[in-house]
Amino acid sequence: MINMHWRLVFIVSGLVFLQSCAQPEPKELPVVEIEPPVIIEKLPPVAEKPAVKPVEKPIAVVAPPRVVILVSDKTTAYSEVAKALAKDLGERASIRYMKGNQARNIKMLSEYKGDERIQLVSIGLSASVAAKTLKDKQVIFCQVFNYHEHGLVTDKHKGVSMLPSMSQTFKAWRALAPNTTNISIITGSGFENMIKTAQSAAKKFGITLHHNVVNSDKEFQYTYKNIANKVQGYWILPDNRVLSGSVLRDVMTFSVRNSKQVAVFSEELLNLGGLFSVTSDNLEVAQKVLKRLEQGASKDNLTGPEMTYLDRGNLSINAVMAKRLNLTIPKQYVKYANSPK
Repeated sequence: MINMHWRLVFIVSGLVFLQSCAQPEPKELPVVEIEPPVIIEKLPPVAEKPAVKPVEKPIAVVAPPRVVILVSDKTTAYSEVAKALAKDLGERASIRYMKGNQARNIKMLSEYKGDERIQLVSIGLSASVAAKTLKDKQVIFCQVFNYHEHGLVTDKHKGVSMLPSMSQTFKAWRALAPNTTNISIITGSGFENMIKTAQSAAKKFGITLHHNVVNSDKEFQYTYKNIANKVQGYWILPDNRVLSGSVLRDVMTFSVRNSKQVAVFSEELLNLGGLFSVTSDNLEVAQKVLKRLEQGASKDNLTGPEMTYLDRGNLSINAVMAKRLNLTIPKQYVKYANSPK
């Protein structure tokens, strides 16, 4: 037992000794000097410099072009348009009346060929034909009916119609004669676009517009009478190529005797037996011309259609003829009725 005891003591002592030998001796750690923190003084924020805006160049204002108003003669319809234009245009406008000699008119207009900031308005046929020579200038023509025959339309030369509103014409006709469905219009050649516009306007009021093309006043007279059984009325337009005073008086007499409704373009023809007349409003013509001038002022060519149509018309009803045709004038149209002078 004693030997066993000492044997255990010896074994335990040996284990303790081995354990002490296995652990390494502790090493000394290096001394590290810690520097004190650097205190940074906060400076006030630097104010940002305002952004420098680029200097805007002033927009150059281009003055509108001058307008020269060429008037064929001192006919009231021409003068009223010219005065209305001059009033609206102010200092930009100048009015020049044409002479009787067309060669002198063309020579007079030659002074404008070198003017780059100019527009022209020609009122009436002779002024418009003379202005045709200014091919590189913008020209608005008006108070001209047969403009196609004289080749007045180009990219720079366009017009305002002398005809009153077609819609207003057929609206009044339908109100005066509700049963009228077939109307004739007789003209010379060259009005295809205008006729299509008129036929479209008539159709909206249940009226069929029949168009016949003639080449002389005698042919006009023959056609007028030959189609009498096919239509209830006629719309006479101021085509002086196929109308003469004598033929007009003859066909108006024929219409009265045969109880035909006739829409005419003047007070004189109304007195000869027209049912009603519709004439253009000269102030509206001037307004349409002004609009076309404004549209073309900053362009090389004139924009829009070759012809601008009117939206209004001055109506006058022959009360005697309405009674003769057994037509009742509607209340809203009574103010336009009068007896021929």
